[in-house]
Amino acid sequence: MRAVPGAFVHSPQDRITCGRLGFDVDRGMERFLTGNRPHRRGFTILEAVIATGILVVAVAAITSAITAGQQQGLEARQRIVGAIASESLLAHVAAVAFDDLEDWNGYVEEPGTLAAPDSLPVDGDWSAIGRRVSVEPSSLFVEELGVLLLGRTISVTSFSNNGRVLASVQRFVPEPAS
Repeated sequence: MRAVPGAFVHSPQDRITCGRLGFDVDRGMERFLTGNRPHRRGFTILEAVIATGILVVAVAAITSAITAGQQQGLEARQRIVGAIASESLLAHVAAVAFDDLEDWNGYVEEPGTLAAPDSLPVDGDWSAIGRRVSVEPSSLFVEELGVLLLGRTISVTSFSNNGRVLASVQRFVPEPAS
């Protein structure tokens, strides 16, 4: 057997014989010639940077989704509180005598001034809600009976600190004599 010039041989186990060529090649040279590389353990810096980038994008997407969900939850909560506040005031106004309904037209409670029926101020979510009332003369035709009712429509709108409408409810109150 002939040795390849310039090939360094570590031990007899590192030498292999190339069948038909009839000369010995050490394993390092064989790997170089055939392209067979040993399996490396661990990651390269490029692989670590790419993995870190993917992780950062995933965390940012998840954080964004959580923030959007919380914002939607807060908005839904404000709308529910606004609807309850509107319904509460509408029930109170509708219970007033028909001739006194006009006194409520233009009534406004600014955010932070909302009071409970016992005149105590309310806090929490309620303190960020304002309400306004309008009372308009109107009529309602009941088709099944063929009757035209005269009366007033009470509208109560609740709004947030920035003026955004949260809920609006209406009720027709017929005139007692109609």
